[in-house]
Amino acid sequence: MKKQLNFHDKNIDIKLSRSAADQSQQLTSRLIIEIQIYFSCLLGKRLAFYSEQPMSGCWQLEQDEFEKTLQDTQQLTDHIYIRFNTVMTKDCPVSDYAGPPPVTDFTIRNLKPYVPSWLNIDYKNGQWSGKYGWPVTKASDENTKQVRVETIKDR
Repeated sequence: MKKQLNFHDKNIDIKLSRSAADQSQQLTSRLIIEIQIYFSCLLGKRLAFYSEQPMSGCWQLEQDEFEKTLQDTQQLTDHIYIRFNTVMTKDCPVSDYAGPPPVTDFTIRNLKPYVPSWLNIDYKNGQWSGKYGWPVTKASDENTKQVRVETIKDR
């Protein structure tokens, strides 16, 4: 399945693998996939997965927080929503944070250059995953960190 969404006046080409498209039709609750540009010591690419009900590998948000997060998403399928977010940490840790990091407010006047050109979403081994990039990024690059609830539990 292929679709295009627009964030900050820039189109993102989104591709769901066959297994992701099939799984999206099986969902009974909403899933938010958040594209994060992660500013810390270095720039990082992250995908965070938020759900309103228990879902393997997803960070379950309280209903109020889920609804608030849902407000600046765009609907991809009946149950999948995409969100674009820039995040800056308050300090420069050796490793990055899993889940909502302690962040500081900062303003980027023009977000358009940061919005990726493409997002590929997959579902395998019972979990959602994906990667994103810009025209110069190779789709085979494995440099998009998957933010999962298991990471948080292991801390």
